[in-house]
Amino acid sequence: MKKSNGISGLFLTMLASLMLIFLGIVYFMLTIWIIKVGAAWAGFTNVDGNMIVLGTCIVTAAAMIGSSIQQ
Repeated sequence: MKKSNGISGLFLTMLASLMLIFLGIVYFMLTIWIIKVGAAWAGFTNVDGNMIVLGTCIVTAAAMIGSSIQQ
């Protein structure tokens, strides 16, 4: 019985890891879209893609650091 618990635990860990990777990609793509739309609303119509990705990386890192700091 313990062997099946180990296999099910491994499967559950792999499923959770894949789900977190997928959600991270979706969050990153949503943040890219938000920054692109925000830049267009601010009047910056000709923004390079590398600047959008840099802004997205900064926002994503700030969100991860902010969510990890708990009191």
